[in-house]
Amino acid sequence: MNARQSPSTSPITFFASPQVNLISVFVAIVLGASLIEFNSLLFPPEVTSLSFWAILPVYYFALDAWFAIMTWGRHTPYSDKPLSRTWVSCTLLGWTSLLALMFFASRLPDSLLSYMWGLVVMFIFISLSYFFRYRDTRLPQPRGLAAKFGSLALVAATAYSIWALVFPPIPDAANWVFVFVVFGVLVSYRQLLRLRHAWQPEYDETRLRMDRTA
Repeated sequence: MNARQSPSTSPITFFASPQVNLISVFVAIVLGASLIEFNSLLFPPEVTSLSFWAILPVYYFALDAWFAIMTWGRHTPYSDKPLSRTWVSCTLLGWTSLLALMFFASRLPDSLLSYMWGLVVMFIFISLSYFFRYRDTRLPQPRGLAAKFGSLALVAATAYSIWALVFPPIPDAANWVFVFVVFGVLVSYRQLLRLRHAWQPEYDETRLRMDRTA
């Protein structure tokens, strides 16, 4: 009797849901299309180009984020409720903003303003995804960390906008500084997620066991 009941009481995880296939296809399209579009910039790498140093951290962010999805997806319950579909949609919009960042990076320094604000938009989608995922699963999410780095991105984008409007044109050296500010934001954010074990898989597993016995 217990064996017959266990399939119905065991919650499905995001990793086992149909939605993970949607994100997998979307990620493959984003990374595949971007590599085709920007291959001349990346292979061989133009290490003296501002665009190369702008696009490099975006690729790092994308790859690390995909491995993170594969990690937390094994522990995050998924119910296909409106809240679940909402945070999945926000995640997809975040990946779309990553593709936009790659596009703007390939056209630097002319599109540096769009690049800076694209980073802000990406953190907005990330924060929304965390918010709705928390409301859906009640599992801890790194909302505070996303808010801090999103605020840092907002400050940098605002400073660049004011400089561009009040004291144009912006010197090349300043453009390099702002590009490396974005570099630091993207890489540091992903590294801190790893160091702080933001999704606490052992905690999630405990919650799943509790749900099964409830």
